[in-house]
Amino acid sequence: MSQINTDETVDSVGTFKIIQKKKGYRWTEDSIHLAEFSLPLSKNDTVLDIGTGSGIIPLILAYKSPVKNIVGIEIQETLADLALRNVKINNLSKRIKILKKDYRALKDVFKQKRFSVILSNPPYIPIKSGRVCPDKERAIARQEIFGALKELAHISKWLLKSGGRFLCIYPISRLKEIISAFDKEGLEITRIKFVNSGEKVKLFLVEARKR
Repeated sequence: MSQINTDETVDSVGTFKIIQKKKGYRWTEDSIHLAEFSLPLSKNDTVLDIGTGSGIIPLILAYKSPVKNIVGIEIQETLADLALRNVKINNLSKRIKILKKDYRALKDVFKQKRFSVILSNPPYIPIKSGRVCPDKERAIARQEIFGALKELAHISKWLLKSGGRFLCIYPISRLKEIISAFDKEGLEITRIKFVNSGEKVKLFLVEARKR
């Protein structure tokens, strides 16, 4: 097993292990909801997870589907390192690749129409809304410091194959904004699923296909 630092924990998620920071960013059930929403996947799918964090979504997809080609993109060096270590301790290096990269620069990395499925559990909060979290790692994971919704929709459309799927999770307050951004990019919404939190619906999952 990879070395575990004193500021980290090793947790079991189903049949695999995941290293996380004791403080700072930690994965939430949002990622599990999104991974489940994307299934089923075939072994021939090519999958991109934008903002992979510690790699939770690629790990779930690798264990719950036969897909052989998954790429996780993460802009934060500390989290990209965690994701890479999590891939290694679960012996999934042949199926999952982790890249430290700003997703807005992916046109320099991949050819157009590279992926059949793109997922993102992105920062939910617009940069000028609310108080910025004092913890830098959490702030970047929560707020649109490195890219807004419209930029995420644009790069996803560019990277998707014709008929490919883009799936993400957002607060219900941004539903109209999602519809507008997707329509502008030519992404046709095919499914929406609302996520209950107690008695309230706070989040929604959305799937769109490239026209």
